[in-house]
Amino acid sequence: MNHPWLLPTIIAATPSAFFLFFIYLYLYKKEGQKSLLAWSICWVFHLLGYFGNILQVGGVDSYRYFPAFSIDFIRALFQFLGCFYFLNRPFSRPFQVLFALAGLWAMYLDFEKIKDIYMIWPIYILIGGSQIYTGIIFLRTKNLIPSLGKIIAGWIFIFWGLHVLNYPFLRFHPEFGFIGFFLAGLFRFSSAIVILLVFFEETKAALSKTEENYKKIVDTTLEGIWLIDKEAKTRFVNPKMAEFLGMSEKELIGKSLFDFITVDQMNLVNKRLEERRQGQAEVHDFFFKRPDGESVWLLMSTNPIFDPQGNYDGALAMCTDITYYKKTETALKESERQLSTLIRNLPGIAYRCAYDPNWTMEFISEGCFELTGYSPSDFVSNRTVAFGEIIHPDDAERVFNEVTTAVSKNIPYRLLYRIYQRSGEMRWAFEQGSGVKSENGELIALEGFIMDFTQVKLAEEIMANALHEKDILLKEVHHRVKNYLQVLSSLLSIQLEQVEASNPVQVLTESQNRILSMAYVHESLYGKHKISDEFFPEFVSRLVDSLLKSFGHKKEEIQIFLNCESLPIKQNSAIPIGLILNELVTNVLKHAFSFKKHSEEKIIKISFYKDGNWIHLDVTDNGKGKSSDPKSEDSMGLELVDLLTKQLKGSVMDLSSEQGTVTRIRFPASY
Repeated sequence: MNHPWLLPTIIAATPSAFFLFFIYLYLYKKEGQKSLLAWSICWVFHLLGYFGNILQVGGVDSYRYFPAFSIDFIRALFQFLGCFYFLNRPFSRPFQVLFALAGLWAMYLDFEKIKDIYMIWPIYILIGGSQIYTGIIFLRTKNLIPSLGKIIAGWIFIFWGLHVLNYPFLRFHPEFGFIGFFLAGLFRFSSAIVILLVFFEETKAALSKTEENYKKIVDTTLEGIWLIDKEAKTRFVNPKMAEFLGMSEKELIGKSLFDFITVDQMNLVNKRLEERRQGQAEVHDFFFKRPDGESVWLLMSTNPIFDPQGNYDGALAMCTDITYYKKTETALKESERQLSTLIRNLPGIAYRCAYDPNWTMEFISEGCFELTGYSPSDFVSNRTVAFGEIIHPDDAERVFNEVTTAVSKNIPYRLLYRIYQRSGEMRWAFEQGSGVKSENGELIALEGFIMDFTQVKLAEEIMANALHEKDILLKEVHHRVKNYLQVLSSLLSIQLEQVEASNPVQVLTESQNRILSMAYVHESLYGKHKISDEFFPEFVSRLVDSLLKSFGHKKEEIQIFLNCESLPIKQNSAIPIGLILNELVTNVLKHAFSFKKHSEEKIIKISFYKDGNWIHLDVTDNGKGKSSDPKSEDSMGLELVDLLTKQLKGSVMDLSSEQGTVTRIRFPASY
């Protein structure tokens, strides 16, 4: 027979169980710890157990279908798991196997409705033993801070476990049931309360330790921490920040941010404070005036602070002293300025470039404009033009090879080569530099200096011209005599073949006329005393006619195309130009059409025109083209052309192909 107080006792305990369930569930949502979740689930099954006890004591017939053993086992399991999670103990494999077997056994007893004491005793031995084991762990663990709550929790679990071991016997003595329910409820609620006490003690200790660690970090960090309120007044500073500003922490509290800035910084500071109010964070450098008059530069990482309602509540800045780096930066900038001024005023180019055929520039000084006509930005990273592109094609390979040899031997290189200015004018450049290598010996760049060497080369050319002037004149006379004799020989040979069929007097007359025409060529070159704008077109026409007659060609045999502009020519330039044209046309008549049949088309084009600051003389034919062997043709004539062109400060371009020859003479219009 049940005690009359039993049912009211159980019903009275049920609201407390609900209350504890919600407390543990609330704490789990706040803290997120697995132990709190396990205890929350445990109290769910405590409530189910109370519900079953009410059914049992109230005499409801349906109680025989209630899984009492399974519920007792599950709530003990989650009680055990929660304690293990809280104590940072692993739920090892033996425990997993033991509880799994006990759970299956409890479900079997409920399913078969077994009430035999010896059949249900193993379940409660496991439950009681687990609680005694939990109590021992509470007493012996070092994972919790030493406290009275930990000791009380340990003994409560031990006594509760001993009580549970008596449950199979008390179950069949209803007259003592109210004592068992009372003790179980006492242990259940007292363990829940004491666990909460231990949990809060641990939380408080962890919070205290965290605050202590935070304080150590704030006090010992090498960064200054500066907290201001929405009125820009100092709310907190750490010792390092106080050291930066040259005041004590107490003196800084309440000080305004504006007490440490100059008048000309007011607008900037107000602007940045407005950005903080709008929620913008920023990293910037700034300097402040200390009370002792010294300035300190700080790198500041500033972030706005808002209250729970979203209102601006101030700003927090993490500050690093960069005064030394700012002074170093200022000194470096001054050094760079001095170096830049020095380089800018050097009469040449200072550079740093990559080791490649384009000589890709990483840096090039402003002197490049005077030497090349290009600005420094045109060369950097080959933005507009590569420096290698302005080097004369005949010098490019030699320059690269000489640099390669010097770098491989780890010695400076010295170069002399030609470059083309932006205007097309050719200049001479002298370069001296060396390779820059990394710590492991790898070549990373070339650095050096380039200067204009044109005047020196001009002086050398003047000296060379003076020394070789007599040699040139001798070669000219020799070559002229040789040509005349060759023409005479050719004419006489042709006439000898026709002498039988012709009148001898007529043959001699024709030979005499050809000799006179040769004399006219000489007279055309050297007999003109006054040079006018119309001189050259007239001269070319008469010269070509004379040469055609001299070589025995008729006008209908060779098509002559003249495109000669009326250009003013200086007196000292007329003779070299006439000689050059004479040699070029003579070479065409002597060599270009030797392979062509009499019926094939033969063309000679002569162009004389101005292109920019240059005068061009082009002689074109559709003959066989020049031989690759310079000695196979009239090398004397070509050498004379080259020497005379240099005298005009010009250049010779040979554009020969299988379809004929184009020889272009180019010289400055001002010469």
